[in-house]
Amino acid sequence: MIVFFEILIWLLLLFSLLYFIMVAVFIYGWFTMKQDEVFDEVSQKVSVVVAVRNEEKNITGLLNALLHQTYSHQKFEIIIVNDHSEDNTVKLIEDFSASNGKMNIKLLQASGSGKKQAVSEGIKNSTNRLILTTDGDCFPPKRWIETMAGYFEKYHPRIILGAVAYWGEKSLKQWFFSFDFMSLVASGAGSAGAGLPFMGNAANMAFDKTVFTDFGQQQKFASGDDVFLIHWVKKHYGGKSIQFLKDARALVITPPPEGWKAFLNQRLRWASKAKGYHDVWSVMVSGVVLLFNLGLAALFFIGFLWSWMWIVWLLFVALKTLIDFPLMSGYAQLAGKSGQLFYLWAMELIYPFYIVIAGVGSLFVKYSWKGRAGLR
Repeated sequence: MIVFFEILIWLLLLFSLLYFIMVAVFIYGWFTMKQDEVFDEVSQKVSVVVAVRNEEKNITGLLNALLHQTYSHQKFEIIIVNDHSEDNTVKLIEDFSASNGKMNIKLLQASGSGKKQAVSEGIKNSTNRLILTTDGDCFPPKRWIETMAGYFEKYHPRIILGAVAYWGEKSLKQWFFSFDFMSLVASGAGSAGAGLPFMGNAANMAFDKTVFTDFGQQQKFASGDDVFLIHWVKKHYGGKSIQFLKDARALVITPPPEGWKAFLNQRLRWASKAKGYHDVWSVMVSGVVLLFNLGLAALFFIGFLWSWMWIVWLLFVALKTLIDFPLMSGYAQLAGKSGQLFYLWAMELIYPFYIVIAGVGSLFVKYSWKGRAGLR
């Protein structure tokens, strides 16, 4: 039994080293990126594509945010694809469009089923080269389109990854959700800054329409074409063709999940796409994160047999916190959440168990999305 513990500790030390190297790459990428650049007069025309399903609580907020963009309404169109909503989403969009005639809003009814099919239909019906995507429950700032278009016009990347953060947290559990989300976005941002993009979020993404046209969707999975598009572009155009826009003027906010059920269901949906990864760096990152946290969770439960092992567990958790802090602090500053970094310790205590549940569960458990159950 002692031999088993020794092996476990040595494996944790190994995974700690690999985790440190991985996060060091993220930190390097994050802090070497340019921030808050000034763009000259921007002329790029834009198509904003949004797939919606049952968003009556949020859709008016999104439309108002788009109405108050600083970018000229003559330079962008809004394409909303309704994915068979069963509430008042469509009526709210129609009423808003009728009341704001200066906005170019196109409302389409999805012919297929599922978010990625709806997004694809929206892009096919767009008229501009630069595509911006967001979600029906998101709220972009007033300079969002201007900043994304300016960056595209200046640097001509194939994909721009934008910052996203939860906003309006009301409880400790929602702060955990928020920090977990920040860790995901910050990791993807830092890795892109280091020339190794592997993850992004369609809630705030821009890309050249031509790459999407050439991209073959992953029909096997019900979600995840944002990540699969990143992997495809990286393979065909190189890592530097995908860039993160480190600019609070383009930070999109969205409300956190209401409870653990919604949170875990969302994370299972996101984690399920990992089965389709072929990008080596993405597989390595996923593997190191899962194995390191699996080791931490195992160490905790062993503490019920030998309580002194909890001291070892706490030491490893403290080590992980120190490794994570620079990246989390950097992203929290961008997202305006530096004052809440105190809660980071709570996330680090819970994180290993949640990662094991989400990582392992995604291999076997089906999830639901917007009232659709049994998805993979």
